[in-house]
Formats: sequence, C-alpha cells, structure tokens
Amino acid sequence: MTEAILFSLAGLILLLLGSNFLVSSTERFSNTYRISGFIASFFIIGIATSAPEIFISIESALLDQTILAIGNAIGSNLSNIALVFAISIFFIPKESNSSALPRNAYMGMIILTLSMFLLIRFDSLFSIVDALILLVLFLGILFVLDKHNNAKDYQAIKYDMRFNLLKIIFLVLSGIILLVYGSGYFIYGATQIALFYGISSYVIGLTLTALGTSLPELTVSIQSARKGKVDFVIGNIIGSNIFNIAIAMSIAGLISSSMVTVADFTRDIMFLLIASSVFYLIIKSDKIFIKTVYSSLLVITYLVYVSFILG
Repeated sequence: MTEAILFSLAGLILLLLGSNFLVSSTERFSNTYRISGFIASFFIIGIATSAPEIFISIESALLDQTILAIGNAIGSNLSNIALVFAISIFFIPKESNSSALPRNAYMGMIILTLSMFLLIRFDSLFSIVDALILLVLFLGILFVLDKHNNAKDYQAIKYDMRFNLLKIIFLVLSGIILLVYGSGYFIYGATQIALFYGISSYVIGLTLTALGTSLPELTVSIQSARKGKVDFVIGNIIGSNIFNIAIAMSIAGLISSSMVTVADFTRDIMFLLIASSVFYLIIKSDKIFIKTVYSSLLVITYLVYVSFILG
C-alpha cells in the first residue's frame, strides 16, 4: 500500500514537472521566433499530448484492432473538451479571462469530425480511402491555420537562436518523457490502491486507465491556465483533437481497415459535436459566470455520459 501511494505521488510530481517543461518551452518558442501562442501550442503541446494516442492507435492497428484506435480518438477528443478544457477554465486568473477563438482552426476541427462521421456512417467501415481523405483534409487545415491570431508585441531577441532552439527541443522532449512516465506511475499506483480496496480490474481499466491517458493534457492545460496562457489551452485542445483524428486514427486506418457499430458511433459523435459547440460558447463569452456555468455543465454531463456508457 505504501509503495502504491509513493508511485502515485511520484507520478503526479513527474506530470507537474513535465507540464511545466512543455509550457515553458512553448512560451520560449513563441517569444523567440515571434509565433503566436496558439500556433506554438497547437503544434508543440498538441503533438506532445497526442503522442500516447498515436502510439496506442498504431499498436492497435498492427493487432488488427483499428476499432480501438477509432474509439480512442473519439474518447480522447471528448475528454479533451468536456473534462480537460472545462476544468482548466477554473484555473484561469480573472485578469486573463478574455480569449480569442482561432476561427479557421476551430472550423477545421469541426469539419474533420463531421467528415470522419460521414465517411464511416456511409458504409459502416473505416477504410484506407477514408484515412487518406482525412489526411488530405488535415493538410488543408494546416494551410489555412490562423497563423497571426493572438499576435502580440515581441521584445527583440539578442541571444543565439540556434542554441535556443536546441534548448527548446530538449525541454519539449524532457517534458514528453516526464509526462509518459508520470502517467504510467500514477496509473500503476492508483491501480494497486484500487485493487487493495477490492475494485475490479474491469472498472479500473475503464476509469483509471482512461484518466491516465488524459492526465498529460489536463496537467499541461492547468499549468497554462494558471499562467494566464489561455491561447495555450485553446491551442492544446484544438491541436490535440485534430491530431487524434488526422494522425492517430488515420495512421491506424492506413494499416488496417475496420467495421464500426454505427449506433454507438453516431451517439458518441453527436455528443462530441455538442461538446464542441459548448467549447465555442465558453471561449466566445467574456463573462466569468457564463464560462463557469458552461464549464461545470460540461464536466457534469461528461461524467453522467461516462456512467451511462459503463452502465
């Protein structure tokens, strides 16, 4: 029991350190190369926090279980919006309450989600052709990204940018490693504690394991929110959601096709689209009360939804 608690605490510490590294390196990259915070977080944090989903999707496809990759992509996107983003809102300082929504990136996320739904809904199959279509759409989204959103005045940089880039890369890689090991240690410790209290392995897998895959996004978003980097939070969520579908899921589809249960798939996509609409309303609102109410409703609805799925 003591060992399990120590593993859980060590995991949380590594997660906090990893998220700090990622946020700091993203901020430095944004300032050094005069890139908007949204774009920097979209790529650096978005890809970094999607790395576990990408690896899981590839492994699932190689085992001819692409359906797991599809479920993983949808489930991760749901938790990113209804859990990670909604909880992060509570940590944003009042003076940093205002935020801008990158319209093209947001619409890209919605179009990608709808395209995925229509492609699979048409024949109940996620095929290589479907995966290629999603990848082409992804390239189009990158081409029209809101590159100048959240622009700000930058101070002149007087140090060696090449050396600084190496330092940024080191911080990003260190952050990813710490996040991966941190979530792994936390899941192991929490699982041992749960087993100690007689909780079944099935329930543990559906709850603690799912939580573990969302911990990197959650810790990074909370750290960003606490620092008032709202554009980092938005970039993380939109970037991660786009990469989960266009990269993680599409790579799995290229490796192995899969049949999909349309009824369950439609239910999950509808909830994802509703959550994405609330995500839009929260960002566009400039009233703290409205943001708090909508975020609370998102978290509560998500927990009820998960309980319904498990039931």
